[in-house]
Amino acid sequence: MTAETTAQSPPPPLRDYDAPPPPPSRVAGVFLLLLASVLWSLSGVVVKVVRIDSVAFAFWRCVGAATIMVMLLPLGRGRLPPARWLVASATLYTVVVTLLITSMTVSTAATGILLQYTAPLFCAIFARAFLGRRIGKGTLVAMAVAAAGIAIMIIGSWQAQHWLGPTTGLISGAAFGGLILVLEKVDRAAGPGGTNPFAIVLSNNAGAALLLLPICLLRGVLWAEPWKVGLVLATGMVQLAIPYVLFQLALRRVRPVDASLLILLEPVLNPVWVALATSERPDLYTIGGGVAILIAMVVEAVKQSRAEE
Repeated sequence: MTAETTAQSPPPPLRDYDAPPPPPSRVAGVFLLLLASVLWSLSGVVVKVVRIDSVAFAFWRCVGAATIMVMLLPLGRGRLPPARWLVASATLYTVVVTLLITSMTVSTAATGILLQYTAPLFCAIFARAFLGRRIGKGTLVAMAVAAAGIAIMIIGSWQAQHWLGPTTGLISGAAFGGLILVLEKVDRAAGPGGTNPFAIVLSNNAGAALLLLPICLLRGVLWAEPWKVGLVLATGMVQLAIPYVLFQLALRRVRPVDASLLILLEPVLNPVWVALATSERPDLYTIGGGVAILIAMVVEAVKQSRAEE
């Protein structure tokens, strides 16, 4: 190929951020995200049942998740990304899981989990601001509906809640939006074949446990009744570690902003499980907002596979 031919060759087309992967791959990704959402949604029940310090809860849950990942690590395939991305992922992950538990502890489970799910908005903002990615009309519509649902719930519960619950939930949502983008970058940074998803989940949970341990010791909140610690450890294994593996695998098939919308099933189910297990009940605002969130999830899940103009 001559230099002249090379110079005249048209540049490769820009990749539209909102253009989804091939349909079979996307369908598998949607299924993985929905399954992860169901498992994640069980956290509120355990928070309300054990009633231990939120930072200690986050620590023991991460220990449980890291433990199961050590056992499952040989089953995973792929390489590790550069250390800087592992550190960024573990740091954001620590903020997400700790502040979410804090928000659900000091307020209702519905308020905490739903405020965390401002993540789609933050994910879209970060993707646009730092990566220059376009977002199609279908995703923007789904985001708007989801935002309306979350706003309804916030309006209905803000006056009755202490400021710490809504604030920590919102910060957790911002961190989660950033984590989604970092997890995608982590997978790409590993090169062909992607990362070992078990290794990423292990790194995030082990890193979070290391960061939270001195905080627990300084505050004197590390220890609790054995049955409570055991339940939280088991929760980390089943409800935290496995869903994050599914989520990491799904990010290979579904784009980050899309994924952050599809997992909105979690904040709908979370208060439902809590209502069935405890006396805590969602109000009409929570129900109305939950319906809007479900609509947004359906819009995103069934949107056309072609790129939107």
